[in-house]
Amino acid sequence: MPYIFRGRLCGYICPECPEPLANVTIKLYRTRQDQNVPALAVANPKDTFRILTDDEIKAKQSALIAEGKTDDQGNFRVVLAQKYEGEPFEVDVYCGTVPHKKPIPDPRPLQFTITTLQPMWRRVENDFVFGWDYCIPVRYWCRVRSRFGVWTICGRVTICDTKTPVPGVKVRAFDADWLQQDELGSDFTDGAGKFRIDYLRSDFERTIFSPALNVELVGGPDLYFRVETGGGSGLLIEPVSRGRAADRENAGNCFCVELCLEEAPIGDGNPYPAFTHLGGYKFSTDIDSGPLGDGLTIGDNRAFYSTIRLNGILAKKFNGQPMEYMFEVAPAGTAAWVQVAMGQIARTKIGLWERLTGDILNPVETKDYTVNGTPGPNELVASISADGWVQVPQESNFLTAEGFFFPNGDQINLVSQTLAAFPPKNMTGVLAGNSSTSNGATLAQNLYFSIRMWVREAGNNASKVVAGTCQKVAINNTLYDSVSHHPSWAGFTQNGALAVAILDIQELNANGCAGITNSLTPEFTATHPTLGSVSMSMTGPGGPYAFTLPAAVAGERFGIATPAFVVATLQACAYIVTLSVQVLLTTGDSVPLPLQDQIAFCKD
Repeated sequence: MPYIFRGRLCGYICPECPEPLANVTIKLYRTRQDQNVPALAVANPKDTFRILTDDEIKAKQSALIAEGKTDDQGNFRVVLAQKYEGEPFEVDVYCGTVPHKKPIPDPRPLQFTITTLQPMWRRVENDFVFGWDYCIPVRYWCRVRSRFGVWTICGRVTICDTKTPVPGVKVRAFDADWLQQDELGSDFTDGAGKFRIDYLRSDFERTIFSPALNVELVGGPDLYFRVETGGGSGLLIEPVSRGRAADRENAGNCFCVELCLEEAPIGDGNPYPAFTHLGGYKFSTDIDSGPLGDGLTIGDNRAFYSTIRLNGILAKKFNGQPMEYMFEVAPAGTAAWVQVAMGQIARTKIGLWERLTGDILNPVETKDYTVNGTPGPNELVASISADGWVQVPQESNFLTAEGFFFPNGDQINLVSQTLAAFPPKNMTGVLAGNSSTSNGATLAQNLYFSIRMWVREAGNNASKVVAGTCQKVAINNTLYDSVSHHPSWAGFTQNGALAVAILDIQELNANGCAGITNSLTPEFTATHPTLGSVSMSMTGPGGPYAFTLPAAVAGERFGIATPAFVVATLQACAYIVTLSVQVLLTTGDSVPLPLQDQIAFCKD
């Protein structure tokens, strides 16, 4: 009878700014003899949290029970191995990146321990189930985020006297430098008046001598803000000196702020609608999206894949009338625009519906507002016009049963696999060490698309205008079938692989259980149109050990790896060779973890 561990993980940037731990790997480990298991099982997770070293991770690798991935909302479901019998286990998280990170090359992934759990398993039909929701405290989650070099400002804009949230205004953040004032970024407030600005150390280390010299004359960003209407008129203009105050000077990686306006902005409070981002990438600055560009992200050279969150500024009104919007796509460089059909859109949360109930115990009722969602007690779904335009919800009175719709800026989740045919590549007969084309297959190529959003007054096609165009973006959803992993030793064939990452050892070809004596010849093949770093290492007594790999060719790296050590001097023991292949893809919000292949051998 299987054991199913499920739940949701998040992390706090500040008490009012949680974010889901999206697309991370949860690793469950058996407890070890050197641990005080009863004490760990009852300890508060804030007392057991710890970022692990490489040696600590390797030391407990043999205790791994099971692992699984979280989704975009931090939800997970892990099925434990058959030999598990309900005992305590240790919960670790492996992060390849963190949410909302601006596009720079990723630093090394990290793994951290949250806690040791003794689940109270509950029988549900034929399974044992345990649920666990946990949000990592501010000081720990911000420490993790800082390891990835990211800085974040979370805040809210309200009216000073009434604390009423102010939606749809632009907040700009600056660093008060002695030589120049660095703009760190900007964001529009959502329906609850909340905003978020993500930036990097390089954004506040710029000087008038950059890029030759980046020096911050004081320790960190000294923050001050400007709040504007959608048209750029100032609503709150803080002086530069505000950044030198004690509560703003040398802000840390996670900073939260409350800004207030003396009076509500004049007008209907609706910003001008705009499509500006693919996930967290602003296509005008973070993607090489010009007509002559390569369509890849700037800085980390990633193509897009899977479901892509198209977002920007979502207004309720256009020209003072209820607004509708739709998207079109075309092969880049052509005028063959085709409207995105509802079948190409995944469920998209475009905002929140809220009303005051008057109930002391439950004063506020909220529901998700979605496109292509499923109506229910906790979800409302936006209407679609007869010609396929999304009708922006118009509810505007949170004091009555009507409620109030607060847009969050998300517009549609585009299923990019539907934009074109991405036939799988058949790797039958391709062995480690050979090119992926050795069986006659061709190399996969990125495809290039333009994406644009139209807006109009509801039902009035004469009023429609383009509200943002990404001229060129590279997309690749090619998968690889019949990928043969280390056939010389416990081999298996994989279908639907994201890339080719295969490894074998030449000395084991004749007999997978043969021992290695004086020579070790690893053979490998790594293939993908946006292939990142490829590396090989070996663990075992005296390790880790390194290898030298042959140079890459277009879209591939293959051949024989040369040990950077003397094989004959290895101790007589078991060793594991690991091939790690980075695939430069992104959904705009997350990136795939490096693919790995491993093979073991015994040294005689």
